[in-house]
Amino acid sequence: STAGKRGMPRYAAYTASKFALVGFTQSVAHELGPHGVNVNAICPGLAETERAAFIADAIKPSGTTAEQQLRGMVADRTRANPLGRITETEDIAKMAAFLSSAESDYLTGLAVSVSGGDVMY
Repeated sequence: STAGKRGMPRYAAYTASKFALVGFTQSVAHELGPHGVNVNAICPGLAETERAAFIADAIKPSGTTAEQQLRGMVADRTRANPLGRITETEDIAKMAAFLSSAESDYLTGLAVSVSGGDVMY
């Protein structure tokens, strides 16, 4: 998740766990690189998934439905995104396929943002 690359209000524990995964990815890349194993992390932006709906329900303000909260989250991320949309699950799958291919054989220890430019590092 891009939460592993920037802190966000109301998501402290979630963000901390994602930052930890980025560090874990880098450490394991050092450990396994000498054995020819590449290790990378995919950090997707907001995608409309069951998890996003669960998060929307958990953080919704009083008097707001989970659906309203999710619609607001999607609208906010869409406005902030240089490509004008949120992440689609197919975007994540394409990155996973690329990182599993020979074309990425010199990439390791990366935390790759798949967010349409919402997070650019």
